[in-house]
Amino acid sequence: MNAVVTVNTEGVYRIKMNRPKQFNALNRDMLEGLTEAFDEVRHDSSVRCVVLCGEGANFMAGGDIQYFYELRDLDQDSKINAFNSLISDVHDFVENMASLPVPVIASIRGAAAGFGISLVAGSDLAIASRDSFYTSAYNLLGTSPDGGSTYYLPRSVGMKKSMEITLLTKRYSAHEALEMGLINMLVEDDDLENTTAKTAATIVSSARSAVANAKHLIRQSFNNDISSQLKSELDCFLECVAKDDFFEGVAAFVEKRKPRFAR
Repeated sequence: MNAVVTVNTEGVYRIKMNRPKQFNALNRDMLEGLTEAFDEVRHDSSVRCVVLCGEGANFMAGGDIQYFYELRDLDQDSKINAFNSLISDVHDFVENMASLPVPVIASIRGAAAGFGISLVAGSDLAIASRDSFYTSAYNLLGTSPDGGSTYYLPRSVGMKKSMEITLLTKRYSAHEALEMGLINMLVEDDDLENTTAKTAATIVSSARSAVANAKHLIRQSFNNDISSQLKSELDCFLECVAKDDFFEGVAAFVEKRKPRFAR
């Protein structure tokens, strides 16, 4: 069984983490599958949006604890090397996701724990069912967080709430996740796939360069001063103006019709 299943339909690249019996816990096979899938997206100009979800009742329950347990009898250097290799590869994937030129929508049901909460926080948009729940859980394993949660959580929910999530190991409901700004939309369980599909379709209907530049600008803004950000906005705007899609959008607005952007 493939640990990751992908489908590309009408510009929406659906990536499904596929270890439902293990609550879609991350192992080497899944990490390699996710990495390959995101590499395919980067090199496929037909893709306009990525939907990341989990097979079965859960989004992702973090790292594969059974794999961690199997390393317990290794000597110290071997343990450190094993984890250094794994987490370094995880972090390469996180950077790849952040720099992807198309938006990533996390579509969440059930558990988003450990690295799962990092994926939710690091996605561009997050849509969740009412049965979803969120917990950091790293403290319970005696380790500090990885996977970008200490970067993305403060930017999503603020410093104090990030400290609470990370240090107190509480379990948060979908409603609480919505209130704190971890997710964008909360829907009934049966409506998750339909709402995710409609949201992805909205992105697909937009001009590709406009979406890519908007994602780039927002993500880099935390590291820029106002002058640098304004310069980036000018550069991106001029890049969009140079494309036919811009004048198609202008014409559609004046002519009171939907724009027909290039595919």
